[in-house]
Amino acid sequence: MVRIVNAYFTVVLTAIILFFVVWALGWLLEKMSHRLLGTVSKIGSKAWYLLVGPGVALHESSHGLGCLLTGTPIVEFKPINVEVTDEGVVLGYVKYRRPTSTLKNAVINLAPVVVSLVLLIFFALGATYLVPGSPGIGGEALDLLGELIAIRSNPVLLNDSVYPIIQILDFVYLFLYTFAGLTVLSPVFWIVAFLAMTIMFSNAPSDVDIRNAIPGLRVIIVLDLVWLAVAYFLPQAGMLLYGLFEFLAVMWALALAFAAVGYGFFILVFALSRLK
Repeated sequence: MVRIVNAYFTVVLTAIILFFVVWALGWLLEKMSHRLLGTVSKIGSKAWYLLVGPGVALHESSHGLGCLLTGTPIVEFKPINVEVTDEGVVLGYVKYRRPTSTLKNAVINLAPVVVSLVLLIFFALGATYLVPGSPGIGGEALDLLGELIAIRSNPVLLNDSVYPIIQILDFVYLFLYTFAGLTVLSPVFWIVAFLAMTIMFSNAPSDVDIRNAIPGLRVIIVLDLVWLAVAYFLPQAGMLLYGLFEFLAVMWALALAFAAVGYGFFILVFALSRLK
């Protein structure tokens, strides 16, 4: 007998996938900027400092924050420092005493991802309150969270594996529809769109970040897989992590929607750069 995938399993899986999707989108946007925008590829130029520089500064500052949170001594901190070395071009850096703890090392190297996600969520929610005549979508976010949490106590919804996806997609659409109320004539539109792109740039992990974060990522992935198995066979066990994955699914979905705004702004910049 084939076991039916339950809705709580879908919520957990969605939260996990969205985390890595938003992270990957930041990495892809950073690569696209160097390949498609000639001005950005000229590292150290005025265009580079305007479009990419803020993201680099935020990225390195996030590493610094990770050091502070883990009690790791910082030796030298330069959020923007363009220089050519034997290993390539260095855009900025944080030198610190490498901790022996795998967890601390993972926190430091994954800090830009976490900080960028938090900022994406914060500005996404804030932007909807700046739309003329809009009450914002904070209430809708809380409503969606409540609906996802209530799934486990409703046998009908629990057996509907597609239900959470439909609700989350509706929420993403609501955000984009609400944000569309900010017309291109509004200065707020351009500020928010620029912030979205900048935050996505800061999300991009360097090769060093990935190498240093691998041990911690392995632990995270293993824990995710374990909880996926629990969610599949014992969805009611979700009470042990009450609302955690439901909250993450809502927040990551909001971050993904705001990332789409950042991509839209990047496409606009790319199109303008091709005008003769």
